Amino acid sequence: MTEEFTTIAELGYGAPGTKLELRIVRTWTPQVRTYETWFLAVDKHGDAIQILGQNKDQGYIQSVLNLSKCYTISKYACGEPDAFQKWIDNDVYVVVGMASSISALSDTSTIPRNWFHFVTKKQIPNFINRSPDFLAMFVKFRDCFKKNSEPFTLIILRNNFGEEIAISLWRECTDVSDKFDRIAIQNEAGPTVIAVTNVKVSSVAGSLMLGSTSATHVYVNPRIAETIPLLDSYAINPTSSMTISVPLTSLFDINKKSRAELLEKTFTVKASIADLTFIDTWYHVLCPKCKKTTWKQGNSWFCTSDGVTNNPIYVYKLSATITDPTDSMNVIVSDNVMQKLTNTTTDKLIDDTETNNIRRLPSVINDKKDLSKKSGHRNDEDIKYKQHSIHINRH
Repeated sequence: MTEEFTTIAELGYGAPGTKLELRIVRTWTPQVRTYETWFLAVDKHGDAIQILGQNKDQGYIQSVLNLSKCYTISKYACGEPDAFQKWIDNDVYVVVGMASSISALSDTSTIPRNWFHFVTKKQIPNFINRSPDFLAMFVKFRDCFKKNSEPFTLIILRNNFGEEIAISLWRECTDVSDKFDRIAIQNEAGPTVIAVTNVKVSSVAGSLMLGSTSATHVYVNPRIAETIPLLDSYAINPTSSMTISVPLTSLFDINKKSRAELLEKTFTVKASIADLTFIDTWYHVLCPKCKKTTWKQGNSWFCTSDGVTNNPIYVYKLSATITDPTDSMNVIVSDNVMQKLTNTTTDKLIDDTETNNIRRLPSVINDKKDLSKKSGHRNDEDIKYKQHSIHINRH
């Protein structure tokens, strides 16, 4: 008698099928639900499903299911994902545990090795509160900070139409090496295609924002059919897909805009730095593990989350007054920009013998005043504009 198997498309809530034949393509543990471990699996028809192992079953499932391997699974249940569990457009997920039957299946070419749900930039408005995938050429990283000073990484991509896609990668992605390897991306020789999975599309004050989720993985030159046209397009005309013309905006026009028009937007301006200032201190001292603010403790620094450290991270904490022929405005200058302006890092400017060095601006920084700088999206130097306490930084 022929053995019966169920496909992912046949699964439904409360009515699981017989045996499933699947390949595990991704796994993750949510940052705020550490008792859950999720796996993304695909069947021979190219359909995907989330698999959950949780609580007392979590460790067992983690030891049984391995990335890229194929399995036969039976004795499982189907659940309906809540708002914090749904990372793909499937109305059910598979729940497995120690009572389930899971056996290794010989590797087979009939089950795909990858699964993605790519969308174009034009399709983004159709995916609000959903988590599609994106594929495009890597342009650069930007080191940014949230309003609470927590750092995050902005990855800039560009598709074959020359359209820019900016995705905020939060720490739940960047702090996990299996999900994100910045050094590997930066060291990749030649043009680099990047796939970013499970990106949350959110609407904030009328603007669409792209941010990573617990399920986000960043792949470098993925071995899929869609990678080849992108690389071919770059090989034919490398400048057309990597460089686009960005119009300049005057400071006068920016200052006229309302709060809603400024929120999470990026403008390109050509302006001079008239002054560089700080409020309390000109640099931050951050914990090397959690990147939170640390506190001086003798010759060391203390982090409330990770304890004493002798090797903190020093970053610039400066504002600037910039001017152009039309107007002036105050902006926040990122650590990355200041490193380029001064050709040095913060720690090299600190004199440990000076007790008040944290409140005294080094001369090398004062010398940068009145320097004409062009900042914005075509330039390597990026200034986050602050107007009415709002960061103008379109994602």
